[in-house]
Formats: sequence, C-alpha cells, structure tokens
Amino acid sequence: MTLAMKASMSRFTANGREVRRKGRRGDADARSRMRSTECDEWRAKRLTAGDPSVIVRTNVKMGDRKRPFMLAASRATAECLGKPEEYVAVMALDGMDIVFGGSDAPCALCSVVSMGSINLKNNKALSAELCELLGEFGVAGTRVYITFDDYAPENLGYDSATFAG
Repeated sequence: MTLAMKASMSRFTANGREVRRKGRRGDADARSRMRSTECDEWRAKRLTAGDPSVIVRTNVKMGDRKRPFMLAASRATAECLGKPEEYVAVMALDGMDIVFGGSDAPCALCSVVSMGSINLKNNKALSAELCELLGEFGVAGTRVYITFDDYAPENLGYDSATFAG
C-alpha cells in the first residue's frame, strides 16, 4: 500500500463500531450509518420541535405537577406568541444535572422556537410567564435563562413537508 493510499483511508464510528473506508468510494452503507448516527446525536442535543415549541430543562424534580406545568406553559406560549395552541409543543426535562452560577440551587434553561413571533414584546411576555410557572417549583427568575429562536418556514418540518411547502 502506498503512502497516498494510507492517507486516503479514514476511520469513523458507526453505531459504536469502528469502520474503515478506503478512498472516496468506500463503504457507502457504513457512511450512511455514520450520518444517521450523527443526525440522531445532533437531534438529541438540539431538542427543538416545531412552531412554536418550548423546552424546559431544570434540576428540580417536578413530580406529579409536571403535566399541569406543561399544559400551563402550552397555554402561555400560545397566548404570548399569538399562535394556535394546537401547534404548540412543550417538553419538560426535570431532575437534570445543572449548575448555574456555580450553584446547583433550583434553576432552569429554556429554549423557545417559533416562526415570525419572536420579538421583544412577545419574548418579554413569555419570559415572565415561564418564570412565574417555574417559580412554583422554587426556581427564581434570576436563575432562568431562556433562548428565543426565530426559524424561517423552510427550516421547520411538519407533516412530511416544511412550513414553506
């Protein structure tokens, strides 16, 4: 094997196994498995849903109050962003390992995704609502971060298409 051939070989992980690929053609099936695994990992990291969606990550255990919290967050999101509640998605991940400001005192990290409804007025209203709801679990508003992302319609999928068509 020439030095150039050795240099053209690459390694990557697919489903926890090391797979060797020679040159550009290589093992297409292994490359496909790798891309699928990478996409799954990326999706798990991003944890974003549709229009609109709210994801709340907190180190507080919500117990049997989790579902009522999610329903209240859904209503608040629809009202604050002016969207029909039938499209709102809410995910609450409680009991997570989170350190905020060097302390593991109750805190929350939230993400809000929507199309066209992300603006100062709506963001402030939803921030106030989410902080009030989280306050019922002992989470102070000063220990809540919320990111707001305004996605273009072509960047959100729904029902086998995107919102752009």
